[in-house]
Amino acid sequence: MDEFFAIKCQNCGGPMYSHQANRSFECAYCGTTTPWAPGAGEPKSALGIRHQTLQVVDGLLKLTHVSQFETPEDPDWYFFNPHWRNQTVLEHLLWEDRATASEYQEAEHVTIPCPFCGAAFEGSSTQRVFECPSCGNKIGVADLLKPGTFSKRLTMGVGAEYVPEQGISCTITEQQARANALHLVRQYPDAFAGHNVEDAIQNDMMLFYFPMALADLRMMASFPGKGLNKEALVYYEVLDWAYPRANYLDVRLMGILEPWDFSKVAPFDPAMQEGDFRVIAVDASTKDNVVIDKLALDIAGNDAESALGFNKKSIRKWARKARKHKDGLVMVPVYFVDRPAEDGRDGEQVRIAVNGQTGRAAAVVFSEKRETHIVAPLNPSLRLSSESTVHATPIEVKYVKSPFLYQIVRRGGKSTGQQTAAASQGAYREEKTKRRGLFGAIFGK
Repeated sequence: MDEFFAIKCQNCGGPMYSHQANRSFECAYCGTTTPWAPGAGEPKSALGIRHQTLQVVDGLLKLTHVSQFETPEDPDWYFFNPHWRNQTVLEHLLWEDRATASEYQEAEHVTIPCPFCGAAFEGSSTQRVFECPSCGNKIGVADLLKPGTFSKRLTMGVGAEYVPEQGISCTITEQQARANALHLVRQYPDAFAGHNVEDAIQNDMMLFYFPMALADLRMMASFPGKGLNKEALVYYEVLDWAYPRANYLDVRLMGILEPWDFSKVAPFDPAMQEGDFRVIAVDASTKDNVVIDKLALDIAGNDAESALGFNKKSIRKWARKARKHKDGLVMVPVYFVDRPAEDGRDGEQVRIAVNGQTGRAAAVVFSEKRETHIVAPLNPSLRLSSESTVHATPIEVKYVKSPFLYQIVRRGGKSTGQQTAAASQGAYREEKTKRRGLFGAIFGK
């Protein structure tokens, strides 16, 4: 039997709650703070966020960094192929990390004796901190509450490089995450018809800590313009853009779960995270260039279409540069649930996620015929710092003279300011999947 102990304030006797960002327990009654470990002071982020100023010469934009155009191609990576992408988290884990999959499958209910009131209740064998339903007090498992350590049964990924040392705290409860996901499903019932997603959200949704890389993304894309042999050039910037460094939770879904507020980054230590959760390590097999290109192409098409009215499928050429921030690997909290392809209609796979920092819900529903992306609105009361993911309003530019100097022709939309990523009112996008030849259909290529 594991050793359980009461997380109780030594000052007033009240219950203490884990504060992930401050790496401490805090009393809900008198405000007393107790560090998780001796000498654990105020945490500071190690993120090296340095934005590069856009150069302006005689009123013209100098865009040397996006001057080398090429034809856009859908990135070729095995995990984007239907055979691999259709796998659930558990199926993927069984294929790549069987030892952790066994722990994942064999998690069991354990009986917890409450040191406060004497009542007994059940919890999962993978939890570290429990809450007694009778008295509401917190209870810890002694051998798991060791800051700076990770349990193998909670860390997913063989061949992984490491788990980032900094992360964003989860501020959304399980109940809030389920409610937000259910609201998304009920708002778009046709997209989820034939899938038993509501039951899965209630019973299978799990909190994951997922590794993302932080960068500033800059792009230029050419679209057909007015008149013969004319073209329109669109310039984009996405500041504090995060892209996945593992593939367990679906790359394209993680790409639409923004924004993230990186002013809230602190040393990552899941030892005191309450409830049941999983940690996903950085995957050495995940290719940065293909993930960046996959998500950047989505942004280039969607932002140009919504802001300037260009057809997202008509991009002729493009150039892109992802300027990574120093030490910019961050663990982010994501509530996630998926449904196997055989569970629904026409071989569709459904994945739903909730941003554990902002509460934003998003989903991807895909098959070999089509793919639908659904993003819920942001909570209007949400306040983000200046170090949050921001899509600058796309601008149409015109080449004027060497060296790579461009004039602004028009700005997207009616505003000249900046807009938060994935517009606050949400989005619903459906696209046809490209047809593959017989060879690709058979071998998933």
